[in-house]
Amino acid sequence: NQQNLKFMRKITFFAALFISILFAACQNSDLELAQVENLTNGEQVTPLRETFDFTYKGESYSSPFYMENDTLMILEDEKVAAVYDRIQELPELATYVAPNGDIEYYDSYEELEINKQSKGLKNKNAISRSFGYSYEIYIYEHADYNTQRQGRKVLLNSPVAIPHLKAYAMDDMISSFTAGARNLIYSARGGITFFRNPDYKAQSITFTINGIISEESGYRYYCKVRNFHDYKVKKGINWNDRISSIKTFE
Repeated sequence: NQQNLKFMRKITFFAALFISILFAACQNSDLELAQVENLTNGEQVTPLRETFDFTYKGESYSSPFYMENDTLMILEDEKVAAVYDRIQELPELATYVAPNGDIEYYDSYEELEINKQSKGLKNKNAISRSFGYSYEIYIYEHADYNTQRQGRKVLLNSPVAIPHLKAYAMDDMISSFTAGARNLIYSARGGITFFRNPDYKAQSITFTINGIISEESGYRYYCKVRNFHDYKVKKGINWNDRISSIKTFE
């Protein structure tokens, strides 16, 4: 009985060791596994690859990519990767996210404004200016609109120009936001821009406010970003908790 007990302990130990090694290998693997589905003899399983597409200086770029350590995107097209890496180092890089999710890059917010023929709110001394109610902006301290964690939520009535979010105790604290209104159909084209530094400086990211994307209990949403972690400021840095000023335009 004692010999059987020792033998069973050895089996249990080696089984646990094998599982732990296998788990560690999966955790550290950079491969993206394709689904095995109705493979015939001779067919091979190939890693899934997605493409990253963006526009810069009026030219479109596209490259297959894979994720390294679940955080770093590696572009496989060397020419596209060189352009992308150079763009990410621009000190005033302006990222424009179109309604369909397409991404456009500009050297600065001023260049984005000229290209989109938009009129930004220029009064940098104003904490908030309103020229007639159009839609509501909610900024949240945590991702998923604070539904997973309790945190600060601030309501802003557009249009707004906020040169420093310290006035709202939300400097470098925004993780998600929504734009919408109850019983109001917003028909104008516009957007909301988040800046990394106070006074609308440094890098920026702009989201389009254009038409209803969803409706819940009479509340119409024109734009929702569940996690700023999904968007990059520059290489190795995302937008989560890195916003210091906000401006809207129509």
